[in-house]
Amino acid sequence: MKHLIKELGFLSFIALCIAVSSCCREKTVTIISTNDIHGGIDHFPSLATLVNEYRTNDSAHLLLIDAGDRWTGNPYVDLAEKPGYPIIELMNALGYQAATLGNHEFDRGQALLQERIEESRFPNLVANMQSGDSADLKTLSPYRIFDIEGTRIALLGLLTTYPNGHPVGKDELFTGLTFPDPEPTALSYKQLRDSCDLFVALTHIGVEQDSLLAVRMPELDLIVGGHSHTVLANGGKNVNGVVITQTGKGLKYAGITTITLCGKKIKKIDNRLVKLDTVAPDPQFAAMIENYKAAPALKKVVGTTQIDLLKRDLAGIFGDVIRNATGARFAFYNMGGVRKDTLPAGAITVADIFGMEPFGSTPYTLEMTENQIKELLLNKFNSEGNESHRIDLYPSGMDYTVLTNDSGDGVDILFSPKLIPGKTYKVALSDYVQGAYNYSLRGTALPTEQILTDLLTEYFEKKSPISQVASPRGKISGENAVK
Repeated sequence: MKHLIKELGFLSFIALCIAVSSCCREKTVTIISTNDIHGGIDHFPSLATLVNEYRTNDSAHLLLIDAGDRWTGNPYVDLAEKPGYPIIELMNALGYQAATLGNHEFDRGQALLQERIEESRFPNLVANMQSGDSADLKTLSPYRIFDIEGTRIALLGLLTTYPNGHPVGKDELFTGLTFPDPEPTALSYKQLRDSCDLFVALTHIGVEQDSLLAVRMPELDLIVGGHSHTVLANGGKNVNGVVITQTGKGLKYAGITTITLCGKKIKKIDNRLVKLDTVAPDPQFAAMIENYKAAPALKKVVGTTQIDLLKRDLAGIFGDVIRNATGARFAFYNMGGVRKDTLPAGAITVADIFGMEPFGSTPYTLEMTENQIKELLLNKFNSEGNESHRIDLYPSGMDYTVLTNDSGDGVDILFSPKLIPGKTYKVALSDYVQGAYNYSLRGTALPTEQILTDLLTEYFEKKSPISQVASPRGKISGENAVK
C-alpha cells in the first residue's frame, strides 16, 4: 500500500512538472503611436495625460513612437522663431523613443530638418534614404532594437517615395538624397526577425503600401503607419497575419497597441484608438501650447468672413486667386492642398492664412489643350487611394462634370463653357499638382515668382467681409444619365 502511495505521489509530481512546463509567464508591452500630427498641437496636452497614465501603471513596458509628418499644417509650429521646433520640444518633453520621417519633414529644406533632428532626443529611423556629398541631411539609422524589460523590439523605418525618385515635394528639397523603393528595402532587413521578439515596421508609406508590404513580408508582426491619414479603428487592419495601425491626422487620436507575450512568443496583438478630445489635458503641456500661440505677429487680422467657409469654398478661392494672379484662363487646385476643413465666421488672421496653406506654395502655369486637361482630371479621378473617384481638382474659370461608367470609373469630361478641340489654354496649377499628379505634361509647367500666402492675404484684405461664395464646382454623373 505504501509503495502504491509513493508511486501515485511520484506520478502526481511528474504531472505537475508537465503542467508547469506547458505554461509560461505572460507579459505585455504597450506601444503608443501617433502619425501625421501636422503641427496639430492642440491635443498634445491630452496625449501627455494618456501617456503619463500608462507610465504610472507600467512605464517599463511602454514604447512611444511617431510615424512622420510632424509639422506643416499649423502656423504656431511652422512659423515659430525656430520653424518646426515646438513639436520637437513637445515630443522631447513627453519622452518619445523613436520616429520615422514623413515627406513634410522636408518642406523647409534639409538644413533645417537636420537641425530639428539634432535637437530631437529620440532617433529618427529611415532605411530607404541615402545621403550623398551634396546633401545637407545626414544618413539616418535604418532601424533600432529596443530592449523593453527583456523583450527585444526591432523598429524599421520606411519613407514613401514616388516615380520622380523622392517623396512628394519640390525637387530642390531633395538634392543629394536618394530614396530606394521602401518595399524591397524592407525585405533586405527581414533577417532582423531572428534578432527580436517583436518586429515592427514604422512607416510613412500609406495604408495601401503597408498592406502590400504585409503580404510580401510576413516576418513582420506589426506595422505602425502614416501618410494616407487613415483612421484604422476597431483593432486596426490584419493582412497576412500582420497588424497594421494608423491614427488619421492632426493628433485627433492616439494608437494603443498591446502585445501579449508568452515567454518570447507573441500570443496576441490588440490595437485600439483613443479619441484625444475625450482625455483631460495635462496642465504643464497646456501651458506650453498657450506660450506658442502667444506670438503677436500671427494674431494680426487681415480680413473677415460673415459665413463659415468650408473646404470646398476655400479650394474655390485658392483656384480663383492663382488664376487671377497668373492671368490664366483656367485653374485647378487640389482639395488636399487646403489644410483647413472649415474657416469659421469671424476675423481672419495671419495664423488662419498659414493654417490654410502651410506649404509656401507658388502657382505654376502651362499651356494645355482640352484633351490634356481631360487627361489630368480623369487620371486623378481614376487613381487609387483615398482621393480617387471624387472631385479632387477644384476648377476656377470653368465647371466640369465627370461622366462615369457602371463601375464608377471616369470615362469622359463635359466642360462648361465648352472647350475648342485643339486650342491651347493657359492653365494655373498648384506646385504640388504640377509636379506630383499623373499627366503627360508633368514637370513642364513654369513657376511664378508669387507666394500663395501673399496672394491669399491680399484677397481677404480686398474682399472682406466675405458674405457669399460660388456654388460647388465639379460634378460626377453616370454616363447614361447625361446622354
